Amino acid sequence: MSAYPAPVIIVDDFAGRVVAEQLFQYAVAHESGFSQSKVALGHMGIIDESRRVSRVNSDVDPVMPLIEPAIRKAVDDAIPKLGLVNVDSYFLEPELGWCGDGGFFKVHSDSLYRDRFANQRVMTMVYYFYRQPKAFTGGQLCLYSLGSAPDDGTRHEIEPQFDRAVFFPSWYPHEVLPVHCSSPAFADGRFAISCWVRRNSARS
Repeated sequence: MSAYPAPVIIVDDFAGRVVAEQLFQYAVAHESGFSQSKVALGHMGIIDESRRVSRVNSDVDPVMPLIEPAIRKAVDDAIPKLGLVNVDSYFLEPELGWCGDGGFFKVHSDSLYRDRFANQRVMTMVYYFYRQPKAFTGGQLCLYSLGSAPDDGTRHEIEPQFDRAVFFPSWYPHEVLPVHCSSPAFADGRFAISCWVRRNSARS
């Protein structure tokens, strides 16, 4: 973890090729359920294409049994390794994400949503899957240290590799670099499951 400006755990071959391909097939079959992404503004979410261009689908429950056991085991292992405290009880908030050509998400933090769960996101997981052979480039996850500026040279990029999972504390700044894809086909984009670990409010 010392090579990065933020505490991070990267796990390759996370769920296995079969699971990754099943998730991909589900996402493609449910393309109509993906809607334009929003960014947080106070208590609301708004569409702002100067800050984020992607599509999301929150209907992930049908396929969560494929990957949830692996996520929970990894989260339990990651909590002490990432230095998180008072997370003896948590729940998961998963979402499918997609980026086509030109998709991106500028620097942000996942713990700043001002809703009834404010300050309860403690860990972010991103799991990558896509059609093979890979039909896009870019889309790297960039992590920054607390208080650093995006242009001060301290960012570290993590490639969105097939069947790779990345875990880091939700309050660290991060962004998704632009995706480049020569095909307009939905199936050729960058797919991911973002899964936020929320401290159980009853225990916090």
